[in-house]
Amino acid sequence: MAKVLVVDDDEKLSDTIQEVLTRGGLIVDQALCAEDAEPMLAGFTYDLLILDWMMPGMHGIDFLAKIRAKGLKTPVLMLTGMDTVDNKIAGLDNGADDYLTKPFDRKELLARVRAMLRRPQLVESTVLNLAGVTLDTKTLKVTWQGSEIKLTKQEYQLLELLMRHKNEVFSHDALVERAWSSMSESSADTVRVHMSRLRKKFEGGVADCPLQTVHGKGYVFVAD
Repeated sequence: MAKVLVVDDDEKLSDTIQEVLTRGGLIVDQALCAEDAEPMLAGFTYDLLILDWMMPGMHGIDFLAKIRAKGLKTPVLMLTGMDTVDNKIAGLDNGADDYLTKPFDRKELLARVRAMLRRPQLVESTVLNLAGVTLDTKTLKVTWQGSEIKLTKQEYQLLELLMRHKNEVFSHDALVERAWSSMSESSADTVRVHMSRLRKKFEGGVADCPLQTVHGKGYVFVAD
């Protein structure tokens, strides 16, 4: 599941964006200004940044230029009420990847976000098939040795992350960062509980579960 940071001082609009994207299956964090967003970008890995142009303190366009100058490659969707060609050119010239004018349709927002998230993933298959596990990122269907298993949204997010990074050990903190909203009440214990439940759903097969615990380090999806 992709993780998105929304930076907008309009709390009502930000909550609306969060609702739309969450219903679309994304993990969403929120910040009300550039100053709040900066440490979040430094501490978490986001797949997309949605950034308002006009905000108190540092404007979005200036913040965008700043983070691009620091080398941040995260795709950025700029939101603004200014719809002149010059404004759009300025946004794109400062590092925006796409531009959406307020007010906007919810369906268009979700479509733009999905299109942007697909761009760096064109080389990735929509179906992962590793070590007897098949995960379809479009239908969210998961099978284990040919039999479908039902997963919660959080279990699915953990499994997809670990499969996409097969044989890479993820610590509890790394899993919290990538698979939970930073605003959630998540912890190492939360990860342990979800991983335990997830692994139990792989019991009973003719092969060992590819989800393995690495003592003192975290978890890994083992695949050749």
